Amino acid sequence: MTTPASPWQQWFEAVWAEREDRVYPALFGPLGGGVYPASPATYERYGQQPGHPGWLHHGVFACPPNAQRASHLHVTSGLSNPWNLDQPGRDPTGFSGLGFELAIETPAPAPWAVQLLHNLMAYELLVAIGRYGGAELFEYGNRIPLRASLTPEFESAIRWLIVEQPRHYASTFELPSGRVDLFHLVGVTDGEVEFARQSSQDALVALLREQGASPVTDVRRQSLRP
Repeated sequence: MTTPASPWQQWFEAVWAEREDRVYPALFGPLGGGVYPASPATYERYGQQPGHPGWLHHGVFACPPNAQRASHLHVTSGLSNPWNLDQPGRDPTGFSGLGFELAIETPAPAPWAVQLLHNLMAYELLVAIGRYGGAELFEYGNRIPLRASLTPEFESAIRWLIVEQPRHYASTFELPSGRVDLFHLVGVTDGEVEFARQSSQDALVALLREQGASPVTDVRRQSLRP
């Protein structure tokens, strides 16, 4: 005989479904062939184990182009799950789970983007439970060093990500458990990061948009020169 789900479990699953069945399709259109869940190997690459068995149900959607968007958009689903709550309700912080999800756009199908988001998602969850003392969660305006090519398929000039607030879709949404911000990731090169250090992050973002290198990340592009 199957044990009935607890009221908290029913509420938790309803929050999850709200994001995936209503919010994401409204923001991004069709979500593609289904979610790509993370695996134990995602955490093993950090020498860690998932801090919660539910983390292995977190995943990434690869959303195909639609009438409003010519690009392929990849977005995490799970960072905003309210695992930290022990009863239904809004988180006292006002944010659901970690309070954000991650997205990146590419001009063509990009299996590497799914793996990238799996890795970043796992890292952020591990940071959140204190596995990396002193490390802080991502915020808008961050520059994330990858220390390698963005894609393993070839040596791309793009070796960094910047965390941007999206302008071409809503940057935040609400769940019954709290607010969720969307962190849009844009790939940048060593030279572009140096430009940001010498001038400003805003100047880099403006340059990327002017040259068509944002919000879509093309791993085949060369470094921009102001």
